[in-house]
Amino acid sequence: MTIDRGLLGRIRTRGEEVLTQVSAELMSNPRFMKAMEGAMRGKEKLEEGVGHALKQMYVPTRSDLKRALSRIESLEREVVALKAKAKAKARTAPPRKPGGRKAKAARAAG
Repeated sequence: MTIDRGLLGRIRTRGEEVLTQVSAELMSNPRFMKAMEGAMRGKEKLEEGVGHALKQMYVPTRSDLKRALSRIESLEREVVALKAKAKAKARTAPPRKPGGRKAKAARAAG
């Protein structure tokens, strides 16, 4: 049992047209817009309250986690840069002579 793809396309197109029409009518309705504004204010208040409650419980918020992740990424970049710098320095440094400080200390003690 296969359904004609053309039929599905027409149904989808008609559904999009109806949805667009309903959305336009709702957006032009002042009562609906006022209700949406109230809902958005309520959502903001709820988010503030939840954020405050999480802070009181010492639970990090999403923004706290984003800041921490950003800092970790920054530190990782610094570590990579320092490793690259140390590796480059090791390649250009003259070879070390055997018997450095430890050998001198052993000779002085003995």
